[in-house]
Amino acid sequence: MKVTIFNGSPRKNGNTAAMTSSLADKLKAKGAEVSEHFLYHMDIKGCMNCGVCRSGDELKECAIKDDGIRMVKEFVSSDIVIFATPIYMWHLTASMNAFIERLHSVCVHEGYVNRPEGKRIAIAMTMGDDEYVAADAVNSLLFFCEYFKLRYSGAYAVPFADKEQIMRPPNQERMQDFVNKIMEG
Repeated sequence: MKVTIFNGSPRKNGNTAAMTSSLADKLKAKGAEVSEHFLYHMDIKGCMNCGVCRSGDELKECAIKDDGIRMVKEFVSSDIVIFATPIYMWHLTASMNAFIERLHSVCVHEGYVNRPEGKRIAIAMTMGDDEYVAADAVNSLLFFCEYFKLRYSGAYAVPFADKEQIMRPPNQERMQDFVNKIMEG
């Protein structure tokens, strides 16, 4: 089972990275092949709605020639995708949002052989406040999954996150429950 974590944090050693490191360990213990990609440090522009990807009878590669093309291919080849992000001002980070926009290129084309319909999608978040500040981010992902017929598999959040908080037993137990849920489908 291939699990890909797309990390939208600008900090490779921050709270979200500490969370995804622990998450990856738990996924590997369940037998998953795990990879993580830090989107903030890549050149990924948002969709410009040019229509190239959905013109004609066959899927065409995105017209924007940047790291987004490679990351979209990682998305397609994964069984489970976890979007990991800190919550900034009630939303996903800009780099995460730009990447999700680019997924439009593989999700819309009806004739595309590897169309990700049914792919399991989850979100893992850190935030400096109560969980309620993540509601818009979770709702956005729910709409994304519904529209493109992806399987929303759940959310994991660490409110008032710092590395110590992430590693506390109650959060680690909730993380294990999250991993069990997404791995079982």
